[in-house]
Amino acid sequence: MAQNGFDLQSFAQALSVPTQEALEALPHFQRQAEAWGFAFELLRSSSINCRFYGAHTLHVKISRDWDTLDAEGQAGLRGELLRVVVEQSDGPLNVLNKANQALVAYALHTIPGTWSGFLGTAIEAIQQGAQQAGKGSTSAGHAIVDLLELFPEEVNRTVAGQTQRGGLIQDVKESLPLALEVLTGVVCELPGSTARPANTPEFCRQLGQSAAWRTRAWKAILQWLQFGVPSDTLLVPLLEMGLRQLETMAVAQVSGSDAVDDDEVRAAAAAVDDIVSNTRTAAQYTRTVGTL
Repeated sequence: MAQNGFDLQSFAQALSVPTQEALEALPHFQRQAEAWGFAFELLRSSSINCRFYGAHTLHVKISRDWDTLDAEGQAGLRGELLRVVVEQSDGPLNVLNKANQALVAYALHTIPGTWSGFLGTAIEAIQQGAQQAGKGSTSAGHAIVDLLELFPEEVNRTVAGQTQRGGLIQDVKESLPLALEVLTGVVCELPGSTARPANTPEFCRQLGQSAAWRTRAWKAILQWLQFGVPSDTLLVPLLEMGLRQLETMAVAQVSGSDAVDDDEVRAAAAAVDDIVSNTRTAAQYTRTVGTL
């Protein structure tokens, strides 16, 4: 099948390698209207490279060519993107991350207008979609923690107008308790931890067995902290948990345990340091931080 001078089947085959010619042609093709549909075709491929470039193309189209879709097309894209994230949740992680980038780009166009409470509905949809697709909770956890790490980074990079940005930031702040609940559920699975919260979701327990995922969760906590901790009821447990986790890490390292690595320690220390040194937090909760 050829469109606008492209033999799409041959192009997909070349991207699966990928060839230098295909990579050079990709930005030009991504400017075409046909790229919307072709992106989803690539995402159905057995080739990891094709799936990566399919997710990349969706990210590019949503970021740059959003206005080429009518209202119906924009609305319908939400479910398709959530489905893509679920499908790619088994990995590889670079494909999953690119799929989440496309989802976040979509969210930045639609928060708060047509998608308020983005994070809560996205997490719920990913969990339900993974269950319906017969995927394990670990796969859903990969997608959720990757999203939680990516979303605050992308919010800060958005070039939305000031009015829209105000609504976006408000939606993000309202999502902060949920984000911290999930992320602390992961980091508290540190072996030897005494800070495990009750009713931790299964995917948090599973991801928390990995130092690499606990490190990513700490880094995501640091990203979310930049939006400000809205109350003592969130700040106190978070800071207490962080201090206890650092103590547990120190004991593990002194004993020679390989359950903790230096990256995790640095990520946890950075998050705790941000809480106690952040000028906004210090000004708002001087007595609380000083007591702790």
